[in-house]
Amino acid sequence: MSNYSGAPRPRWQRWLPLGLLGALLLLGASIYRGYGLTWDEPSNHYNGAVNLNYAVEFLLPKALAQRLTPAGLPLHPKGTWPGFDHGVAFELPAAALGRVLYPGDPPGYYRLRHLLVFLVFLGGLVVVYRLARLRYPTARWLPLLAAGALVLSPRFFAEAFYNGKDISFMVAFALGMLTLVRLAQRPTLRRTLVHALATAVAADVRLTGLVLLVAFTAAAMGLQAGAPGAVPTPLRRRLGLLALYAGLAAVLTVVGWPYLWAAPGPRLLEVLDRTTHFPWPGLVLYRGELLRAIALPWHYLPTWLLITTPLAYLVLAALGLTTGLLTLGRRGARALYQSGGWLDALLVAWLVVPPALIILNKSVVYDGWRHIYFVYPALLLLALRGVRALAQAWRAGGRAARLAGLAGLLLAADVARALCFIILAYPNQQVYFSCLPAPAAERLFERDYWGASYLYGLQWLLRHDPAPTLTVTGPQRPIIYVNWLLLEPAQRRRIRLVADSTARYYFTAYRWHPQAYADSLGPEVLAYRPGGGVRALSIFRRDSLGRPLPPEPIGQKALARPTP
Repeated sequence: MSNYSGAPRPRWQRWLPLGLLGALLLLGASIYRGYGLTWDEPSNHYNGAVNLNYAVEFLLPKALAQRLTPAGLPLHPKGTWPGFDHGVAFELPAAALGRVLYPGDPPGYYRLRHLLVFLVFLGGLVVVYRLARLRYPTARWLPLLAAGALVLSPRFFAEAFYNGKDISFMVAFALGMLTLVRLAQRPTLRRTLVHALATAVAADVRLTGLVLLVAFTAAAMGLQAGAPGAVPTPLRRRLGLLALYAGLAAVLTVVGWPYLWAAPGPRLLEVLDRTTHFPWPGLVLYRGELLRAIALPWHYLPTWLLITTPLAYLVLAALGLTTGLLTLGRRGARALYQSGGWLDALLVAWLVVPPALIILNKSVVYDGWRHIYFVYPALLLLALRGVRALAQAWRAGGRAARLAGLAGLLLAADVARALCFIILAYPNQQVYFSCLPAPAAERLFERDYWGASYLYGLQWLLRHDPAPTLTVTGPQRPIIYVNWLLLEPAQRRRIRLVADSTARYYFTAYRWHPQAYADSLGPEVLAYRPGGGVRALSIFRRDSLGRPLPPEPIGQKALARPTP
């Protein structure tokens, strides 16, 4: 399965994936500046900068370290900074590059960061493509469909420009699964070393990557050991390579995470415990109720996955899973060793085990299902089996072909709908809902919990009100401030963010406030609906100043900021 078979492909087919990747790179480079800043970006950047300072101070002489580290940042990532348990495989290099290219220039750094996140996302497309080729070595188009489906997922498309934590973990974990499959197929020392490095990169984004990848690797190595036609490898050698892999992955994880250097063992356990029981005390809006993040129902993650993923992908994944189960029922355990069945089993485990562990462990999750974005490639790869099932029904002819053709048209229409939303909703595709009418989504679920739409609101206000000074407030002033940072200097001078009832304009993204605002707040001058969907942002003009403002919603994340 590791060697691609079939007739040699025409040259244009060999170059097509690279051409499409290049086109996406040009597209991203032309639009990345339009995306706003989000709640997590300042804290993520600060986490990278603190760890960078700590690494410099740890590795270099004190005099040189003091020259290379800016004043005002702590030199140790614990005690002075609560984000010490967040991995830095992406944030530390991004902070270092930003310090070199944009010293003292926050807007320049954050735009650079958006471009870097997108480059990581492009790398993820390559990984998903390669995984699909391993699963379907003779297929011409299925790998491209898998990568294309990831691009044509509206929420992922938007977050590919700013969600450094979840997108980078998704990519790193998928890379770990790719190197895992190659190692299981042919256990060699070189592949063991490469897989250990990929695992460490995933762990240095989120430590659960180490636990899951080691467990999946052990299972896959054991499953492949008994596969008919597998590369003959003595059991002792397989166990030795597995032990080497696990130990080396742990060592490399410590090497790539400065916080772990002082006490690797205790701090690994400490970070793992905080990762599985993250102490976030906030509230989330779920099915019309404000619930504590530490006590969400088991169906929170499945519901969010269902309502924000294009239905075509869900239907195809369900079809692929069903055909796999039917094959398993007919052939028994032999199906695991025929036509890539063991890899399908691995994909199912990738998709199902992480959310199941979160549900059973009652781990804290919030902001939709972003904490398990890393299972999404598995869903798309399983959907390819559904595509193949439809293609086989189409080739069979008769009534099955007609049904397959109708299903294909409906599924293609849903994908086309997702594409249209990506185009029309730019740059705020993060409020896409796949199967809910806008009024229901607005009433039941959080809308722009990232806060990126505030940049659009500030730019709209600057275009539509020529006043030299515009006073602005809202229930989430910190996120308004960080988006204010992305404005041009002349525009920033016109916007004044205030915390009292003297503000002329009131901004809200409805994160913890699904209901309509009182008429006393003033007329709504902007009801921003990206792509014609949910109302993501409203701006009210307060013609009668001095009246009390609505109370701030409970659950707002703390974000320190100076006053502009």
